[in-house]
Amino acid sequence: MSGPRPAARAARPDPAARPEPAARPDPAARPDPGVAPAGRAVVDPGAPVSADRRLDPADRARAALRAGRIAALTAGGLALGKLLAGQLGQSMAVTASAVDSLTDLFASSANALAIQLAHAAPDRSHPFGHAKIETLATAGQGLLIGGSGVYLLIEGIRRLLSPEPLRLAGVTLGAMAAAALVTAALVAYLGRVAARTGSSAIQADAVHYRTDIAANLAVLAGVALTYATGFSRIDGILSVAVAIYILTSAGTLLRLGVRDLIDTSAPEDRVGAIAAALDAMRARGELLGHHALRTRIAGRTLFVEVHIELSGDLPLARAHATGDRARDAILAIEPDAEVLVHIDPERDEPA
Repeated sequence: MSGPRPAARAARPDPAARPEPAARPDPAARPDPGVAPAGRAVVDPGAPVSADRRLDPADRARAALRAGRIAALTAGGLALGKLLAGQLGQSMAVTASAVDSLTDLFASSANALAIQLAHAAPDRSHPFGHAKIETLATAGQGLLIGGSGVYLLIEGIRRLLSPEPLRLAGVTLGAMAAAALVTAALVAYLGRVAARTGSSAIQADAVHYRTDIAANLAVLAGVALTYATGFSRIDGILSVAVAIYILTSAGTLLRLGVRDLIDTSAPEDRVGAIAAALDAMRARGELLGHHALRTRIAGRTLFVEVHIELSGDLPLARAHATGDRARDAILAIEPDAEVLVHIDPERDEPA
C-alpha cells in the first residue's frame, strides 16, 4: 500500500476517560451470539470468563487487588500453621506442603502488586500501558516456585533414604484438614472475584489454590496412613510427590509468562470471535472485507489490530465512523481490549 491511510483507533490511556458503558454496543446485540464472550474461565485457565460490565475499570481493579491481598494473607497463615505442625510432628510431607503455601504467599503478593501496577495509566515512558508487569510477575513466580520445588525434591529423597518416625498425629492431621477447608473457601471467593473482574491474575490464583486442595488431601491421607501402618517411608514418598507437583506448577507459570512476553497471539476462539463480528459487519454491507487481523496479550489487556476494506470514494468522515463501529464491535466482545483499526481502500493488498 502507498500513501497515508486514515485510521480509527481506540485510544484509552486513562480508564477514567473511557466512554461510558452505555455508549458501547449492547452485548446482547453481538453479531454472532453463538460465539463465547471474551475473558478467562475460573475453572479452566483456557476457557472464557467475562468481567461484570456493571463495574467500571477502577472498581474491577480494586476488587481484584483486594482479592490478591486476601489470598496472600491466607497463604501466609496456612504456611505458618503447616510449618509448625510439620516440625512438631516431624513430617516432611507436611513441611513440604508448608513450603508450597509459602510460595503461594509470594505468588499472591506478587499478583497483588502486579495488579496494582498493571492498572496504572500509560505515561510518556510506557505509552502502551503497564499490563505486561502482570505477565513478568507470573514468569518470576514460576522461577521462584521452581527453586522451592528443587529444594523439596532433595529433602524428600533424603527423608525417603533415611526415614524418621512421625509423632503428634492429632496436630499434623488437624492442620492438614483445616488447610484443605480454608483453601476450599478461598478458591470459592477467588472464583467469584475472577468472574466479576475478568482478572487473569486472580483467575490464575483460583486455579492454583484449587489444585492445592487436592495436594492437601493427599498429604492428609498419606500422613494418616503412616500413623496407621507405621511405614515411615510414606512421608518421604509424599514429599517427593509434592515437590514434583510444585515443579509442574512452576513450569506452567513460566510457560504462560514467557508466552505473553514474546507477544503470542490470543487463543483461536477469541480471534475467531473478533473475525466473526467483522464478518457480520461485512454481511450487513458496512464493510467490503477485512484482513491482517493480529492480536497479542499483555497481562489483562488484549491488543487487536485489523485492516478493514471500504470503498475508495467513501468520504473520510464516513470511513472514520465505520472504523469506529468496527472498533466498538470488537470492544463488545473484548471489553478491555486496545483496538487499532486501519482503513484501506477496496482491494488494497496487505502490507
